Amino acid sequence: MSAGLDRRGFLRGTLAAGGALAFDLTIPLRAGAGEPALDVHHWIVIHPDDHVTVRIPQSEIGQGATTALMQLIAEELDLDLALTDWTFYDPQTNVSQGNVYVHTSTLASWGVKMLFEPMRLAGAQIRALLLASAATQLDASAADLVIDAHRVRDPGTGNSVGFGTLAARAAAAPLPDAASVRLKAPQAWRYIGRALDRNDVPAKVTGEARYGIDVQLPGMKYAAVRQAPVFGGRLRGFDAAAVRELPGVRAVVRIDAGPSGYTVPPTLWDVIDWQMDDAVAVVADSWWQAERAIEALPIEWDDGPHAGVDSAGIARELAAALDAPGEIVRSEGDAAAALAAATRVIEAEYHYPFLEHAPMEPMNCTALVEGRRVEAWAPTQYGDEALRIAAYAAGAALKDARFHLTLAGGGFGRRLHNDYVSQAVQIARQVPGVPVKLIVSREESLRRSYYPPPLAARLRAGLDGDGALTAWQSHVVQGTAVEQPYGFTRLAYPVPHVEMRYGQIDTPPGFAWMRGVGHTQMAWMNHGFLSEIAHASGVDTLTFQLALLDESRVDPARADQGDAVARVRRYRRLLEAVAAQAGAPPEGIGRGRGHAVYDMSYVPGYRNSCIAIALDVTLDGHGGLRVDDVTATVDCGTVVNPQLVEQQIQGGILFGLSNALYGKITLREGRVEQSNFHDYRLLRLAEAPAIAVHVMPSDAPPTGIGEGAVPVVIGALVDAIHAAGGPRIRALPVMDHELALRADA
Repeated sequence: MSAGLDRRGFLRGTLAAGGALAFDLTIPLRAGAGEPALDVHHWIVIHPDDHVTVRIPQSEIGQGATTALMQLIAEELDLDLALTDWTFYDPQTNVSQGNVYVHTSTLASWGVKMLFEPMRLAGAQIRALLLASAATQLDASAADLVIDAHRVRDPGTGNSVGFGTLAARAAAAPLPDAASVRLKAPQAWRYIGRALDRNDVPAKVTGEARYGIDVQLPGMKYAAVRQAPVFGGRLRGFDAAAVRELPGVRAVVRIDAGPSGYTVPPTLWDVIDWQMDDAVAVVADSWWQAERAIEALPIEWDDGPHAGVDSAGIARELAAALDAPGEIVRSEGDAAAALAAATRVIEAEYHYPFLEHAPMEPMNCTALVEGRRVEAWAPTQYGDEALRIAAYAAGAALKDARFHLTLAGGGFGRRLHNDYVSQAVQIARQVPGVPVKLIVSREESLRRSYYPPPLAARLRAGLDGDGALTAWQSHVVQGTAVEQPYGFTRLAYPVPHVEMRYGQIDTPPGFAWMRGVGHTQMAWMNHGFLSEIAHASGVDTLTFQLALLDESRVDPARADQGDAVARVRRYRRLLEAVAAQAGAPPEGIGRGRGHAVYDMSYVPGYRNSCIAIALDVTLDGHGGLRVDDVTATVDCGTVVNPQLVEQQIQGGILFGLSNALYGKITLREGRVEQSNFHDYRLLRLAEAPAIAVHVMPSDAPPTGIGEGAVPVVIGALVDAIHAAGGPRIRALPVMDHELALRADA
């Protein structure tokens, strides 16, 4: 829960908000129902047949949010899951009711973490309302009543009344104060902690699930788009007459540069709109007709100031910035003096490229503009912001906009931008009264994306005569992005003398968050360099890490001493556990194991999951590499659904491996060189390793698990490659390197 929002404040400032909806949220009537379903304080809809629909205030991008969040509210409301389904929340309701859903942006693995208490509170409060309503109707004491199969029953008399009958009274009554309801003790939980099957999967298996790309509306037309080929370019003009007579073409329209939407809520950090460039779209009877026409359309662009930018030039700028002083962002002791006095100094430079998120479902949005009203449907990770962008692009008042969240075929941070929503609405505004579905081709989605920035790091370490680490000095420079030095400054291993510097250079594409954020870009470098230091000390990386993870090494004078000690203890516990769970390391030429542990902590005291990974690789001696096995041990606090935890750790490992092995976006003359999966390689099914996930028991509040494995698996991978006799990997992607076995292996 965000700073300053306690249980009481949550109730009074959000859940207690009442009033009519700005739009009629139509929930389909169930078979045989003659009365409309009723919204009960925005969180649930009760149908006349006692069936309940839960509103989910998060995007479902494959992480299982709809399942985990339903478990939370079902726990306190005593719902029967066989009589319960779900629907997405309505952003207009959230905006008009003052953030009634508390946390609606799907980012930072915060879904369950931020909603664990709010959704349970909502369930408990609505449960109290239903019991009070039933007590009046049954002439009984609410304390004596029980809920069973969506009916409230009096055990003494056997009389009962269904949720459907109670809904109107419950919806009209104010929610009780949070202090007056008591949440269930963990010992009484029925759903929290159970590995329930995902509630979004059956429809996906049968093909009934509807993603944004599946939206169908009567009379709908389709649009294909071309954006400025160089980031920051402007549109000079186009010859619409050249394609107007092509089959199915209905219109050729201009899309103006402008806002792409804020990617984080205003209560968080770095609220920056990274903007979007000019574009042109063709509207046609089918998407294929629109795409063929846009390919044939003569367009004149002004490439702008970035026309000469290429990846080699960016690399030179990063190198030059490393030679500059940079800003000191962490300093303890005197690293310069300790390095000067060291018996041995280890030095290395590490590099990270532009990457694209590459979700399977390309960017898309369906929009309809009628008069001063706009309605849009899209897969996004930030529905509230999509609503605002739709209203802005349509020139409509926010109250006259409606946005429908759909299932998303992956996101990984890319769908926090709502540029494609703006584009679709701008198109629909120019063909009023006609619903238009914009589908951005794979090539456009890949080449005109928002990327996490490239990065270079220079690291130095000092060892004393006994091989002990005495000094750590690092300087990290990244391209255009939010300020995010946490990825390297949150080094948990106690070192007596530390100096860390940070800098940025300007790079053309707008910034985007990606799964694992700055931790993914930088933490693996720290792990890789630790492996180098361990090798110089004459021990393996696991032994070296465990020796460093000694709480007595933490300076008691540190301002964050308590946090530092807790992190050291946690890291050590998880590393020891994963080493034991992985068993004996592989033997033989070209085989090796790497170890890494990390907690994606942003600042001292930040509570997040911690994950340790042991990873085995085989190098065939001819440049080939196979990741054989991965063992992960995770401490994520209270587990809402163990199956989802396992799946998300597996997904994070595969995502991290794919990016580390193959991912790279390069620029030439301002243009992205990659275009599709033939030249932007992803990990393939046959390359996926066996993955074992172990969850540590905990009664602490839950923490996110969607991102944490990504930075850790990259650190373990580069360690394993060297342990197997391969080279030091100091730049990604791995497969750009010659993976020959070393002579000393």
